Amino acid sequence: MNLHRFFAERAFRKSQPQLDTRRDFLKKASTATLAALAAGAPRSWAADAAMKQIAPTADRVIVLWMAGGMAHTETFDPKRYTPYSDGLNSNEVLSTFPSIPTAVDGVRFSEGLENLASVMDRGTLIRGMQASDLGFILHSRHQFNWHTGYVPPQTVAAPHIGAWLARTRGAADPAMPAFINIGQRFNLGEGEELKAFTSAGFLGSEYGPFNVAFPEDAAAAVRPPEGMSPGRFTNREKLYRQLLAAVSYTHLTLPTIYSV
Repeated sequence: MNLHRFFAERAFRKSQPQLDTRRDFLKKASTATLAALAAGAPRSWAADAAMKQIAPTADRVIVLWMAGGMAHTETFDPKRYTPYSDGLNSNEVLSTFPSIPTAVDGVRFSEGLENLASVMDRGTLIRGMQASDLGFILHSRHQFNWHTGYVPPQTVAAPHIGAWLARTRGAADPAMPAFINIGQRFNLGEGEELKAFTSAGFLGSEYGPFNVAFPEDAAAAVRPPEGMSPGRFTNREKLYRQLLAAVSYTHLTLPTIYSV
């Protein structure tokens, strides 16, 4: 032990008379750390025990997310129609399409949405959404807020709305994932930011999305890889289920294998 370390430890022991040795210090520090980590465990376990699946009234929940898509004034919330003319001041434009009636009295859509308008009596239109003040440039921050309900940045991984539904409703068919995410690619634009909320977050990977980046490849996404026979895949599935049963007494979660 060098002199600098010797005098530093002696000075620390004098300032902490209840700690006679380094062993005492490590013992008390580790005890405090474990106590802090375990403090939230009873609440977490109690929450899991109290969590009950809701009784669903809908067969499916489909979220059609049109990132960077049409404005609300050109779709479901039309304003005064302003026909185009040469030299038109953009500040005078509220909607560039005429409005059309729907199956619900007093509710109008923009022209071009006739099919949706005809079945509006079987839907609900929410026009009261107010976005958080997250800036006008960073679209991914707004998407994070909408998909999770949390305002970024967060100190924990926030679950996607699909993960919440997977947790509360569960899968309609055990052979199908409860949360399927179609058409979301992470190799374009703000890919890393999109990954931040396209997950189950603190709910656990069991409720995470089954990602299908390209809709045309949906069938291939659930088939065994080329060269793997059905028998071999079945054996792998059986071994996986045995592994799943072996760790079921812990809080570990393993991903689910899907195939057709």
